[in-house]
Amino acid sequence: MITCTPIGVVKSPVSLMSQGNWANVESEIHLDPQYAAGLQGLDGFSHLMVVFYLHQATGFDPAKQLLRRPRGMESMHEVGVFAQRTKYRPNPIGVSSVELRAIKGNVIVVRGLDALDGTPVLDIKPYMPVLDCVTGARTPDWVAHFIEGYF
Repeated sequence: MITCTPIGVVKSPVSLMSQGNWANVESEIHLDPQYAAGLQGLDGFSHLMVVFYLHQATGFDPAKQLLRRPRGMESMHEVGVFAQRTKYRPNPIGVSSVELRAIKGNVIVVRGLDALDGTPVLDIKPYMPVLDCVTGARTPDWVAHFIEGYF
């Protein structure tokens, strides 16, 4: 059995599922005060990786969501759930790299977090290019079309 306990919650102006334009969304992560000391030193980083629970995602239906068109775009061919960043997943877990704007006590202000208001946060990690940026990584051609307007 796996048990995860949220460490905080997202406060965002976005409360309904959307199809993109997340780049300029500024939101806050309200960390449980018991974890505030864990933020020490985080202000030296420009970006973070946020792991969160997709609390508004409906149950995963393999018949409909194991293979699907990215973002439901009719112009795209079907690809598997593990080849895309869809919210329709066997385990509704999201991961986003975001810009760190400020830390105010136990509140982390970020930009670009594609999580809805009220989303439970499971973990926060510093983005470290030496560990997180892969030189020479490749993606299929369809990704460029898929990402248009998302950020």
